[in-house]
Amino acid sequence: MRFFNSAFLVLIFIVSALPQSGKVVTGTLIDRGTVVANTRISLITSDQIFDTMTDERGNYSFENIPDGSYLLRFGNRNASIRIKNGVASVASFGEVVIVSSSTSQPISEVAKSVSVIDASEIRERNEISLADALRTVPGFRVQQLGGFGKTASIKTRGLRNQDTAVLIDGFRLRDPAAITGDASPFISDFSLANVGRIEVLRGSGSSIYGTNAIGGVIDFQTPEPKSGLNGGIIGEYGSLGLKRFVGNLGDGTKDGRSGFNLGVSRTVYSEGIDGEDDAHNTNFQGRIDLNPFSKTNISGRVFVSDAFVRLNGSPDTLGALPSITHIIDAREGINFSKDANDPDNSQWSKFFSGQLSFNQILTPNLVFKAGYQGLKTSRENENGGLGPGFQPFGGNATSFFNGQIHTFNAKFDWNPSNQNLVTFGYEYEQEKYGNEGFGPFASNSFFARVNQSSNTFFIQDLIGLFENKLQLAGGFRAQWFTLASPDFSANNAPYSNMSLSSPPTSYTFDGAISYYFRSNETKLRAHLGNGYRVPSLYERFGTFYSSFSQDFTALGYPNLGPERSIAFDGGIDQSFSNDRIKLSATYFYTKLIDTIGFANAVPPIGKTIRPFGGYFNTKGGIARGAEFSGDIKISEDTNLFASYTLTNSDQRESQVRGSGIVTTLGVPDQQFSIVATQRFGTRLSFNFDFLATSSYLAPIFSNSIFSTRIYRFNGNRKGDLAGRYEMPISSENIKLFIFGTVENIFGREYFENGFQTAGRTVRGGLGVRF
Repeated sequence: MRFFNSAFLVLIFIVSALPQSGKVVTGTLIDRGTVVANTRISLITSDQIFDTMTDERGNYSFENIPDGSYLLRFGNRNASIRIKNGVASVASFGEVVIVSSSTSQPISEVAKSVSVIDASEIRERNEISLADALRTVPGFRVQQLGGFGKTASIKTRGLRNQDTAVLIDGFRLRDPAAITGDASPFISDFSLANVGRIEVLRGSGSSIYGTNAIGGVIDFQTPEPKSGLNGGIIGEYGSLGLKRFVGNLGDGTKDGRSGFNLGVSRTVYSEGIDGEDDAHNTNFQGRIDLNPFSKTNISGRVFVSDAFVRLNGSPDTLGALPSITHIIDAREGINFSKDANDPDNSQWSKFFSGQLSFNQILTPNLVFKAGYQGLKTSRENENGGLGPGFQPFGGNATSFFNGQIHTFNAKFDWNPSNQNLVTFGYEYEQEKYGNEGFGPFASNSFFARVNQSSNTFFIQDLIGLFENKLQLAGGFRAQWFTLASPDFSANNAPYSNMSLSSPPTSYTFDGAISYYFRSNETKLRAHLGNGYRVPSLYERFGTFYSSFSQDFTALGYPNLGPERSIAFDGGIDQSFSNDRIKLSATYFYTKLIDTIGFANAVPPIGKTIRPFGGYFNTKGGIARGAEFSGDIKISEDTNLFASYTLTNSDQRESQVRGSGIVTTLGVPDQQFSIVATQRFGTRLSFNFDFLATSSYLAPIFSNSIFSTRIYRFNGNRKGDLAGRYEMPISSENIKLFIFGTVENIFGREYFENGFQTAGRTVRGGLGVRF
C-alpha cells in the first residue's frame, strides 16, 4: 500500500540541439511506474500539434520543437511542460493523486492525508471486495456484520458510517433511498472485477465532493485501456461454498485513438457462516475511451451490480439485564445471543452507474471538462413469519427501496502560470426516492415518492511557490437545494397536510498548506475544512413495516436540518534512501457540530405519529487521534507496510438515550495493521496482512424488554496469507497462475456488533492472463 499519491506521469527527457529553429526531444515515457509502449503522444500549443509514437520500450522522439510551453498528452493524460534553450522540464511530475483535489497533484505537492491501493497490491492480496481492500488503511474501521454480502460499513477517523463518500471515477456512488443517503447498502456488493486503483482521502472533502464527505473520500478508479489485446480469466473455489469467476478483456489501437476494457465477476457463497447464509453477487464493469482529435477525449463507463443475500435475525440480549447505564462485557450464549438463522428473510440489491465524460483542450493553459452520471439503485427486502424475534403475521412483508441520481458537471482547469492551477465549475444533481411496501394483508400497503434537486458552484486554486516546495490550496463550494412536492399513497399516508421546506443552502470551504524540503525529503502539511451532509430523503420521509403493529409506520422528520462539521489534520511525511523508506505521522481532529440522531421515543409530527421512534436533530461530538505509518522497501523483492491508529471519539449526547455513555459506538481506541509482501523472482510471491483492534462498544436491542443495552466486544485479530505462482505458456505474453488464500489463519473467533464472523477458511484457484 502506498500512502503518497499515485503516479500521473514521469518523463525522462534527453535533449539534443539542432541547427534549425527547433530541437530534437527524445526520452522515455513512464506512467505510474510502467513504461507506456506503442502509444501516440502529442505536444500541443494553441496553434500547433506535434505527434509521435512510443516504441515497445516507451522511447519517443519529437523533431524540430521550438522553445515554449506545451501541453503533453497521451490517452486522456495531460501534463504541462516547458522547453527552453534545448532543455525540457515537466511542470507537474512524479507520483500524483486525483482524489486530494479532483485534479492531478504530484507527491511533493499534496497537503492532505492520502492513501493509494493499486491493482498489483489487490492482485497480490487476492482481495474479493472493496471492503476487504480497505481494511488496512490507517484511520479506517471496516466492519462486516456476518459473512460475504452482509452489511458492511466504513468509519473514518472515529466518525460514523455516513461520513465517508464513495466515488466511481470521480462521481459519487450513493443510494438516495438509504437511511443516511450514502453508499453503505452497496459496499458489501462492490466486487473488484476490473480495478485500476483505489485512492483514499482521509479528512474533510465536502468542498470538493459535497455531501457525505465529512470524514473522507474513497475513489474507485477503472483502468485505462491499453494498446493491444489483453485480459485474463480466473476461477476460484473455497470454504463456505465459495465459487468465483472473474474475466477481463481489453484492447486499444496503437495510435491511442481508441480503446476499451471490460470486467465481469460472479461470486457465490452457497453455504456461508451458518450453512444457510447463501449469497451471490454479479458485477460488470466496462470502459471505452476515444480520442478522435489530439485535443479531444471522450470516455464512457458503466458499472453494474446485482446481489442477493439471506439475512439473519439481529443479535439479542440474554438473561437478567443491568441498568441501561451499565456496560456489559459481551459473552456469547451467556448475556447475548448471536445473529440467529432466519430462513425466509432475504434481500436483493442492484445498482447501475453509467458515465460519460468529455475533455477538450482549448489552449495549453485551459482545459474544459464535462461529465454526466446516471445512477439507479434498488433494494427489495422480504421477510416471512419464520425466524427469531418479531415476524410478519399472516404472510410475507415486502419493502422496495428505489433511487435515481442524475449528475451533470462542467468545469475549467486554467493554468495562468506553471505555478498556479485554478478550477471552477458548475454541477447539477437530481435525486429521486421511492419507498413501497406490501404487508400480509391488502390494507397494509404504502408508497412514497420524493424528488429533490440541487445546483452547485465551486472553485479551487492550487498555488506552488519557491520552485513548488510551498503549496497552497483553497476551495469553496455553494450548493442550493429544491424539494419537489412529495407523493404519498392514500392509505395510511403519513406526512400529510404538512408544510415542507427545502434543505438550507450549504457553504463549504477547504484550505491546505504544505512545504517540501527536497534536501532531506521531508514534507510538513496541514489541512482545514468544514463538512456538510444534507438530510437523506429516508431520514425525512422514511417508513417501515412493523411486525408488532402489523402496519407501516413513519420514522422520518420532513423538516430535518443538515449535519455540519469542521475538521483539521496536520502531519509530517519523511522519506529516506531515495524513497525506500517512507514514514508518516498525522494528528486529526473533527468536531461534529450538528448531527441527525435516532431515538426510540419521539414526539409526533403534526398528525403523523412515530410510535417506534424516529429521526431528530441533535448535537454531535468530537473525534481526535493520530495515525502513524511506515512503508519500507527492504529489497527489490520485499515490502513491508505497517500502521497504527489511536482514536478518541465521543458524542455530546449518548447514542443510546438514557445510558449516559458518550463513547462513540463501533469505534475501537486502537488499531494496528501490517502488510508484508515477499516475491521470489518474477513468478512466486506471498502476501501476509494482519489487522488487530482493541475492544469497542456496540448496542444490542432487547426483544424481551424493548430497550437497548451497550456491550463491550473484544477486538479482532485477523491474519490472511495469500500466495501466487505465475509461469509463461506458449510465449512470455501469456501466463498461467495458481493462487490461494488462507483467511483468519489463526482461527480466532470474534463478533462484529454481536454478529458471528467466519473462522479459518481456505480458497484457491487457477487463472490465465495475457
